[in-house]
Amino acid sequence: MNHTTDELLDEIRRLSAAIADAADGTAGDLIARREHLRTEAARRSEALRHPESVRTEVERIERRLAEFEQRLIGAGHSEKHLRTTIQDPGAYRHTINRTLAENDAAEIDMLTERLERLRELLGDEDHR
Repeated sequence: MNHTTDELLDEIRRLSAAIADAADGTAGDLIARREHLRTEAARRSEALRHPESVRTEVERIERRLAEFEQRLIGAGHSEKHLRTTIQDPGAYRHTINRTLAENDAAEIDMLTERLERLRELLGDEDHR
């Protein structure tokens, strides 16, 4: 598959029109082909980005991922310094942190995947 970018976009448009006209059962292969072409078009467009633009996006994603970590509740004084008791002073913290992690999991996964692709694009081996 050695298409130009314009040919890729034209093929994606043709497939989208065919999917709209197709019956429900026959669109599966067309959708898979369109998604493959979309991925290829995105990969090509990312390869043409200016390196400084990619670095800026990497920094933005790293800051966003750090924000998720900062939102988590750390261990309190009683957890760090007092002996073990019947009560669990960290129980609320663990429940809240688990809920935050569950709510943010999809976005964190998406950002992590994007960050890996951008670092590969930069050839940034020291950030892995």
